[in-house]
Amino acid sequence: MKEYKISSHNSTVCGYPGRDFDWSLFCWDGSEEYKDECHHFNCKHNHIDKAPLPWVDGKTHTTEYMHVPYHWSDQCAIYRVRPNDCMYAGEVYRGHLIKSVKAIKKEDGWYWRLEWK
Repeated sequence: MKEYKISSHNSTVCGYPGRDFDWSLFCWDGSEEYKDECHHFNCKHNHIDKAPLPWVDGKTHTTEYMHVPYHWSDQCAIYRVRPNDCMYAGEVYRGHLIKSVKAIKKEDGWYWRLEWK
């Protein structure tokens, strides 16, 4: 077993290389807010959406992935973050056959945990 902190170097975002994205725009702690202001005549309704915490998906498969808010305060978007293709279950990574990949939350952030066969 080996753990790698999730980063632009070992992940894809929406199917594209993680290096193509500004990782400072991901909200990993749910702290960002999106303010939706009503622009209709005489409308005084404003709505604030807090970013959700990232969550793990793909639990029915051998490779988990994440849903992470991205540029939440401006776009209110959630992007899918996956490990690089070479880190998927069934692939050989750094000389080891990968049995499963899990997204693990630790005190200092999220990690890809690769289980070897």
